[in-house]
Formats: sequence, structure tokens, C-alpha cells
Amino acid sequence: MFDLNPYHLQNASLLHFLMLQGTALLGYLIFSHYYEQRLRNLMTTRRLLETDTDGIPLIEPEVEEVFVVTPGSDDLKEIAGINAKAEAILNGIGIFRFEQLAQTPVTTVRRVLAEHGPLLFTYDPVTWPGQAGLAANGRWDELRSWQEQMRRGNNLDYTHLLS
Repeated sequence: MFDLNPYHLQNASLLHFLMLQGTALLGYLIFSHYYEQRLRNLMTTRRLLETDTDGIPLIEPEVEEVFVVTPGSDDLKEIAGINAKAEAILNGIGIFRFEQLAQTPVTTVRRVLAEHGPLLFTYDPVTWPGQAGLAANGRWDELRSWQEQMRRGNNLDYTHLLS
């Protein structure tokens, strides 16, 4: 088999340790130079992209025009991923019903949640309108099945349920 100390040197373990330390130091120096160069290239690219996009105005939909006031309210915490804080934020901007959440674009939901500070979500808000659509149509069995699949970590395509 392979012998680490073929000449039976007394300081063989120290020599092995020093060689490993030298290799680690050499690797650090090489890769730190590589990543510094890569960071400089990325920063240059970022500056170029920022100057290119400075003149382009951002067009965002108005949040108020998306929501229609409907009487009553639903328990939005039935949607997987919506906790009490997220429900309070959604209620604060006028989303009280599953129908309203189902008709809200995902980009608007993400923007509104981001504007109200960092929150911890169990599930991605991209599924919230779809889940709300199922709940609004009273398709609770399909909704619960989808939520169970999400809890298990299966990212199955449920777009056929939303039609």
C-alpha cells in the first residue's frame, strides 16, 4: 500500500504539514488575484450598465389601480407562505379577499412586500396568486394538495389547476 513515510524520517509529519501549508498559501495567493480581477471586471460592467440605464425611466404600475374594493375579507393565512405580518401588509394596501390576491401581479406583491421591510417567507410569493385563485373558486382540495406538495419540496407544475 502507500507509505507516507517511506524513509522513516523523524520529522515527516512536520514536513507534510509544512508542504500543505505552503500549498494552501500558494492557492490563496493565486485565487485571490483571480477573484480581485474578476471583481474589477464585474464592477466595470456594472458601471457601464448603470450609465446605459440612467436615461431609461422606470414604469411601475400603480398599486391603487390594481385593487378593487370588495366587501368582507378572507383569511389570507390560508395561503401557504402568508403569515400574520404579510397578511397585515396585504390588508394595508387593500387586499382583503382571495379574488384580489389572485388578480394581483406577482411583481406587485413582491414590490409591496419589499417596500415594507424584510420578511421571512416559507414559500415564494410567486405561488400566492395561484393559491388564492384556487381558494377564491372554492377548490380547497386541489389547494391543499398543492400546498402539501410544496411542503414536501416537490415543485410540480400546477398551472393546469389555475385555468
